[in-house]
Amino acid sequence: MEIKVFSPREFDKIEYSWKKLECGPDMTAFQLYDWYKNINALYFKEKTKKIFRRWVYVLAEENGEPVMIAPIQIVKISIGHKQLGLPIAFYLIGRQGYTDYLNFIYKDFSEEAVKAILGYLEDEYKIHGCCFEQLLETTALYKFLSSNFKHEKYECDCAALLLPETFEEYKKRLSKSTRQNIRTAINRQRRDNKHLAHEMVYEIDSKTADMLMRIRAERLPKKKRDCYKHASFKGKIYNILRDLLVKMFSAKHDIMHDNCNPWCFLVKDGERIAGFYWGITNDTRTAYYVILAGLEEAYAWYSPNISHFCLYLEELYASGNVSVKVIDFTRGGETYKKDLGAEKKTAYRIDFKISG
Repeated sequence: MEIKVFSPREFDKIEYSWKKLECGPDMTAFQLYDWYKNINALYFKEKTKKIFRRWVYVLAEENGEPVMIAPIQIVKISIGHKQLGLPIAFYLIGRQGYTDYLNFIYKDFSEEAVKAILGYLEDEYKIHGCCFEQLLETTALYKFLSSNFKHEKYECDCAALLLPETFEEYKKRLSKSTRQNIRTAINRQRRDNKHLAHEMVYEIDSKTADMLMRIRAERLPKKKRDCYKHASFKGKIYNILRDLLVKMFSAKHDIMHDNCNPWCFLVKDGERIAGFYWGITNDTRTAYYVILAGLEEAYAWYSPNISHFCLYLEELYASGNVSVKVIDFTRGGETYKKDLGAEKKTAYRIDFKISG
């Protein structure tokens, strides 16, 4: 197994290898080269990068063919408590941002490639610890690491809606109260003469993008308060420190303008946006990942996102062209995900030592 290493300035040199690997069964839209191209650009915006950390892309090849790529962030100076801070260790690039699922990049999983990459990192940088976050428990990488290394792990709840064969099957997944709430919301819209309409779009102009971010920003403080309110004391401390570390050591990602394969489900009252789901898809548009959701406060009474998303799914099934296999709502325990029929899936942060 041959190891090659590339810096953020050399990112374009691994495009060919990356795109050969990004179609693997464990890969999500967050492992696409085009997604990471935007993430890589953030490195040059982080003023503290040279002091605290370094980024490298480690490529494992066999017989001249790419086998695996590891996007690695090396933290060189420890900050804070082991669990709540940033200990000296190897991390995956994309953490503490909009990349909900992290992983190495591979088509066919190779234990030998993982061992070669980890061995190289330890030998080259004299660091033994790894803190790999947001690894889906279903991935081969997580299964290998958790089975072969003594480790600590921390759970992160995610949710995804696997679409069944028919709309009738989908409706059965919704609780009785959810079905009633949807009917009530639609009746309220009709009663109050609200002519809400929905659409799925794959391109949005800058004005609309700015509007979506404004809507989200207005509700974000309330969302954070609700999250903190239900968290344990330890969880509250963790959230506060996490937000502080993000502000101190991470460049802000202009997600609406720097992304790949975007989609947006819009609910509108005329030209006014009442609510939305926004995210990215895989190249085949079979999996949709929800990254941002927003709701205009004036329309909260009408539950526009949930009611109209169900209407959209009904129309999709009626068209007979249901190429979508999964709506992945990614990280977070918001109740709307369960209301829409999504089921829990789990990601982990796994902390381990390569050796010693």
